[in-house]
Amino acid sequence: MSLFYLTNLLHLNCKSVKLKEAGNKLNEASSLTPEEKEERKQAKIALKAEVILEEPIKFVSGHELVGASGFGSRIYQLKDNTVIFGLNNPDHFWITGIEFAGPRYHEIQTTKSKSDTKGKSKTKKHRHGLGGAVIGTILAPGVGTVAGAIVGSYSGKDKTKGSSSTIGEASTITSQIEDDSSTIVKLTNAATGENVQIILLTKTRDYQRLMSFHVNMEVINKDDSDDHSESSSRTSANSKTDTSSSSPVEEIRKYKQLLDDGIINAEEFSTKKKQLLGL
Repeated sequence: MSLFYLTNLLHLNCKSVKLKEAGNKLNEASSLTPEEKEERKQAKIALKAEVILEEPIKFVSGHELVGASGFGSRIYQLKDNTVIFGLNNPDHFWITGIEFAGPRYHEIQTTKSKSDTKGKSKTKKHRHGLGGAVIGTILAPGVGTVAGAIVGSYSGKDKTKGSSSTIGEASTITSQIEDDSSTIVKLTNAATGENVQIILLTKTRDYQRLMSFHVNMEVINKDDSDDHSESSSRTSANSKTDTSSSSPVEEIRKYKQLLDDGIINAEEFSTKKKQLLGL
């Protein structure tokens, strides 16, 4: 399934969810008393005053895990470094990890052309009869008119001779346009300790903005410590099980192998065998 198709499907689903949630909120608000409405309003104002950082986000999945609408949502960080996804009685979370899938690009090629015309020409001028008639009249009245008429009989258009050439150049420019990618945000519920993760639709700039949010290393270290303790407990339990399940016969076989390999002598083997058999 392409990311483009997934994005369109996401927008359609989010719109449907948003309309449904808007209807639920409207029904819920209509059932509140004026006192309850005022109390909720004041709580929202007080919570807004605790916000130190906020960014718009687009969900791919997981919005229902954090009580967000899924479309047109925002993430807020409070003064205690917890994050919330709404201002109406929200759940509080610690951010424990932010993982960007990396940028995605597509290329666009643009071609530009430029042309330049160069050449040379030569123009031959012809005199016209009107000019001759005027000049003739000034020099010799009566004669000049006739001379002007004779010169005028050879009048015509100017003739131009020459050559030209056109030189063209074309250049192609390739540009990279960033597409939507994804970022996984790992969260721990501050009240219950439950670990959840959400996936957001992001570009590089969106990921960089998310990285400005506080990541709670204490919660991460605590989880790692708990995992290590649990792993150690399992290892210890398995070790005890292995020791307790080892029978005297199996132990004797092990020492017999040591005897055959010349690592222990017959007397040592006999002594150990009697110990294992309780003799």
